[in-house]
Amino acid sequence: MWSSRLSRWTQEARARLTLIVLAVTLLAALLRAYKIDAQSFWYDEGNSARLAERSVQLIIEGAAGDIHPPLYYLLLKYWRAVFGESEAALRALSALASMLTTVFVFALGRRLFSARVGLIASGLWAGSPFAIYYAQEVRMYALLGLWAAASSWALALWAQERKRAAYLTYVAATAAGLYTHYAYPFVIAAQLLCALLAGWRQRDERSVALRTVVGTVGMVWTAGLLYLPWLPTALARVSSWETANEPVALSTAASAIYRVLVVGHTASHDEARAALILWGALATAGVLVGSQGWTARLWLVALCGAPIAGLLILGVYRETYLKFLLISLAPFLVLVARGLVSLIEGVAARARWASGWGHTAAQGAGALLLVVSVAPSLHNLYDNPRYARDDYRGLQRLIASQARAEDAVIFLAPNQWEVYTYYQRDDRNLYPLRYRPPSYEAVGEQMRAISADHPRLFALYYAEHEADPDGWYERWLGEHTYKAHERWVGNIRFAVYAAPRAQAMPTDRVSYRFGNDIELVEAVVPFSSAARRGEVIPVQLVWRAHAPIPGRYKVFVHIGAEDAPPVAQFDGEPAHGYRPTNTWHVGELIVDRRGVWLAEVSAEAETEWGVFIGLYDAESGARLPISREGTPVGDRLRIAEVRFLP
Repeated sequence: MWSSRLSRWTQEARARLTLIVLAVTLLAALLRAYKIDAQSFWYDEGNSARLAERSVQLIIEGAAGDIHPPLYYLLLKYWRAVFGESEAALRALSALASMLTTVFVFALGRRLFSARVGLIASGLWAGSPFAIYYAQEVRMYALLGLWAAASSWALALWAQERKRAAYLTYVAATAAGLYTHYAYPFVIAAQLLCALLAGWRQRDERSVALRTVVGTVGMVWTAGLLYLPWLPTALARVSSWETANEPVALSTAASAIYRVLVVGHTASHDEARAALILWGALATAGVLVGSQGWTARLWLVALCGAPIAGLLILGVYRETYLKFLLISLAPFLVLVARGLVSLIEGVAARARWASGWGHTAAQGAGALLLVVSVAPSLHNLYDNPRYARDDYRGLQRLIASQARAEDAVIFLAPNQWEVYTYYQRDDRNLYPLRYRPPSYEAVGEQMRAISADHPRLFALYYAEHEADPDGWYERWLGEHTYKAHERWVGNIRFAVYAAPRAQAMPTDRVSYRFGNDIELVEAVVPFSSAARRGEVIPVQLVWRAHAPIPGRYKVFVHIGAEDAPPVAQFDGEPAHGYRPTNTWHVGELIVDRRGVWLAEVSAEAETEWGVFIGLYDAESGARLPISREGTPVGDRLRIAEVRFLP
């Protein structure tokens, strides 16, 4: 009778545990599905989406020249064939991978410590801003986290019970991880360290220790054999990984790593402070509190810390590589959960309420407090535009609303064409410029041909310190076209240029002084006198300094009535910022091409406007007074007229 009651109780407990795990997994799914398509694809996501459209052979060939192996792209290809190519559909593959990881986080915590630890850790994974961010991205990082968690759980299971299923799971997950990302060897290194730690802890039983180490090496070797066909490509690609442009202090790197593990990328310093303190205290307790389970604790330290140490020791730490550390997130969360459970168990034992609902309620409240501490980061992730991805969808719509059939869009960084053409499949007049050419002559020819065929150019700049570190593309455009508009959209700098279309017609060659030492030598407005909404009014100014200029001044061009605010304007330092006034040499002629984009002009009737220019202090905003032959003429100069045609 007692055995039947015990069996029935065990079955009921397992059923309850299974339901709770399913509930946590469902919560993870809901958090990853929420607003999954609210933001545009950004640069890398567009590349993934377009690469998945290719044949298997072309995907493999493309991955061979990329910085990522092909498995994710191949999975995305077949996923796309079933579920479609909408933003939500393509991101759902990452969401599914992150949701499944919830189960392996639970299993890892349960295997190493207890079901309570596993449940709390899986709940933390479900609400992790770091995990959710990459679960809503068409990239391979959520899949990378899945393989890392699955192989770590399989290794723990195999080390304790030597089950064949654990062996096969580990080999499959490790091979898949290697084919998913070149950072996966950090996971393998951490797991080999775990095997050595387990062997050291089992040193009194030499045969057991030897089987643990040799068996782990054998599993890694088997996975490596499956990866052997791609290994030469991997070695070539990994050797091209970029290190930090400048040395990063260890304290700075460690702080950034810890911060992203706790609150992800979407929390300010003030918003993150409480969470960083709380989670840090519990992670420390997870390592230090208690006298049992030292092997499991050391395993988690190795699984979490070895990949981090690898990035730092090998000198490949960069802020953009922090996403690789999804491989460290699962063990970190298990450590935090173990710290919470251990502290409450210690307090409960002293307070004599170690059993019963009080114990469970305290642990649940602690877990809830952890989730609440990262709630600001989740709010920012979903709703704060400051943390939104680059809005190529919005840019495409903006340009489509303004562009005419003869206009062109140029992309000044690699792979921008891919994400833009996800939103605009008609790729006529879309030009990806050549990237890092052996010489700029070929690019110059390409840009001359584009500007000759298209009156307006919409330019998208991205990652300029890598794509164009010397500013060659922008300097060329500044010398041969007229920049009329510029704004930042996330990390994208969007600019509008007008190509020369008419013979230059000087409007005034009489000398004007701006302040005491800056002379306007020439003002040219090369356009017909009539303009419509969306057109660019080009202006060419030639300046000369009569003495060293200590300050930096911006040039403004205003379009509007004499006695009213401008209806359109464009401000900026001379020569698109490449020749600030404090770099001018005495007597040097500075050619400054610029324009004004009549994009948002709302006049409904034919109107006569003036074209006005002036200079103002970049810091104070104070305008320089203008004079002609010693006679003051105000603080802005009318150089031409425009007849606006609605």
